[in-house]
Amino acid sequence: MEKRSVPKEWEIKKLDDYIVAGEIELSRGNVISKKDIANNPGPNPIYSSSIHNDALFGTYGDYMFDEELITWSVDGGGNFFYRPKHKFSVTNVSGILRANTKKFNYHFLAYLLELEHRKFHFDYQTKAHPSVIRKLYFITRPPLLEQQKIAEILETLDKEIEQTTQIIVATEKMQMGLMQHLFTHGIGHLKFQKTEIGEIPKEWKVERLDKVARVERGKFSNRPRNDPKFYGGDIPFIQTGDVVRSGGRIKKYSQTLNEDGLAISRKFSKGTIVLTIAANIGDTGILEFDSCFPDSLVGITVNNDMDNIFLEYFMRTRKVYLNSIATQSAQKNINLQKLEPMLVVKPGLKEQREIAVILTSVDEKISVNERLKAGLTLLKRGLMQDLLSGKKRTV
Repeated sequence: MEKRSVPKEWEIKKLDDYIVAGEIELSRGNVISKKDIANNPGPNPIYSSSIHNDALFGTYGDYMFDEELITWSVDGGGNFFYRPKHKFSVTNVSGILRANTKKFNYHFLAYLLELEHRKFHFDYQTKAHPSVIRKLYFITRPPLLEQQKIAEILETLDKEIEQTTQIIVATEKMQMGLMQHLFTHGIGHLKFQKTEIGEIPKEWKVERLDKVARVERGKFSNRPRNDPKFYGGDIPFIQTGDVVRSGGRIKKYSQTLNEDGLAISRKFSKGTIVLTIAANIGDTGILEFDSCFPDSLVGITVNNDMDNIFLEYFMRTRKVYLNSIATQSAQKNINLQKLEPMLVVKPGLKEQREIAVILTSVDEKISVNERLKAGLTLLKRGLMQDLLSGKKRTV
């Protein structure tokens, strides 16, 4: 048995030992088809294998359980979920854990299983089947009162993380509504005109993208692209993922080129708007450093009478349109011939900058809360490690 150090008042055994002792029971859910759901509509949740949205699959008129349980994803190795007492069902791609409540606090056990789960890799080929995890997982069992106190601490953090997430979601929703209003009504306008892209202030213009900016594809001509002789220098080389994760401001990069790499690529200046045009369509970010990138990205360098921050925000509102004009093939993509004629709104430069300031302030609020959420998540991860191993005690 793997040796793990725990306080002397605690018990530690393999999950299998607790199952044999009759203190924990593992099973799987049932097959529930879309036809079953359609034939028996109702309010009771059905949980499945997704790691998103609490693994909610749908709702149902029937139910399998009306008790406190733990569920997890058998297919795909998804999260463990604590299920408070309510009427619900679980599909066959999920596992079910029932515990003796005189021995275990369900909340504590769910956190412990979440921590244990991170030590192994499961996917659609290597499944987290009950017969597999019972042999792999160790379960530490403090006295019941200590289990409850540990669970309460971690639950408090979870609630703070969820509240912060809700603030971020609400602020992002507000920002989208604000962008829609500002890009159609501007600031303080009373007269409007109808245009090819909708109603806008009468003083504004509608221009082609290539009339307000220089539009250029990135470049990296070598094949295979991963030839190590071009990498490892001090020249940033961003990829699609760097743009997608940027939140509109590209502050990080995951690769660098050397001088040989630069010779077969193209460097874009700080302040360039970068647009994803292959697979992920329409994500944007502004470079906060000079960088090269491949032809799956486009660089948009604005003219003197166009503000780059204003245009980047406007481009965010055109993501659905950009996806609609993408070439449908093995991988969606947009070429410059389709991108350059895209119509954009053009207020006066002063108003562009005023709109950019308003939207940037909202982005800053989102960033503050994202940093708060990241900090709370890191704190929770550390506390889980310490509290669930007994390194930090609550009694």
